Amino acid sequence: MRDAFGSLVLIASTMTACSATDAHKAVSEPTIWIQPSSSIQPTALPLRDQAYIADAANQGYMDVCAPMMFEQTNAPGSQQDGDWIDQADRTYDVTRKLFFQGNVFYPNAVFTITTTADQRMIAGNGLPLGVPTGTFPVATSDPAYAYDRNPNQVTAQSISFAIPRNPAVTGAASCTYKEVGITLDGVQVHGPLDSTGRDELAHEVQDVCTGGPQPGGGYHRHGLSECTPHIHENAALVGYALDGFGIFSPYDQNGKELTTADLDECHGTTSDIPWEGKTVSMYHYVMTRDFPYTVSCFKGTPTRNAFPALPGAPPQT
Repeated sequence: MRDAFGSLVLIASTMTACSATDAHKAVSEPTIWIQPSSSIQPTALPLRDQAYIADAANQGYMDVCAPMMFEQTNAPGSQQDGDWIDQADRTYDVTRKLFFQGNVFYPNAVFTITTTADQRMIAGNGLPLGVPTGTFPVATSDPAYAYDRNPNQVTAQSISFAIPRNPAVTGAASCTYKEVGITLDGVQVHGPLDSTGRDELAHEVQDVCTGGPQPGGGYHRHGLSECTPHIHENAALVGYALDGFGIFSPYDQNGKELTTADLDECHGTTSDIPWEGKTVSMYHYVMTRDFPYTVSCFKGTPTRNAFPALPGAPPQT
């Protein structure tokens, strides 16, 4: 719904059931990941371990502000690689990948977007709005437990930050930390690398909505999700990057699935898109099925420290 000023307000329903209902529909598979297209072969997605550089921007790489965040040893995460990874060919087969079991809904989820003349105000509690997560901590009976024993629980967070309502491309791209944006169901979007610099969507296990909780309980995703609103639509807004530019679905106006090769060094492009009720030619980011999946550097000026800090993470400057 919209308030008296035309601002978008999204609030969870008062339902208390955690099972599938008309409003809370169970998700059985990540369809958007496993269907082949003329652009993407899901049985051989590129494996991009250590694909990051510091203080630079290059197509297909993450431009990271703090390389030490991706150079940790003995970091938590997957226990072993699944047979969906082909190290020899440097690819992975997402159609064979396991996903965490469960469809857990959060009737107390809250997410709001309000606007002023020059700012877009984002607030919520970090719980996904109207869509499920898997069951966390991961149960020992879950087949995925053999590969990834995520011990974290999804917990409410305190999220409140502002981004530019009228973002502008700056002279030089800005580097990224872990978090790069938020989707329209109130879920944090992180970059694609785990704490050891591996391609997280390949090595780690996620739930059927391509998400999972991190230490501290924050639920997040590293790429596109079956559960993100409008993700299957053409040229559709699905979220906002921390510099204020929109994050869009992987399909252009004609329904072609875009890939990293179609995008610039920050994983974006300029084309006609819907923006605040109008069609405009504007820069925007695109979610894709190939690495780096989403925002890889910022074309505008990002809002730093937008989300609760990861335990042990360096301050964002």
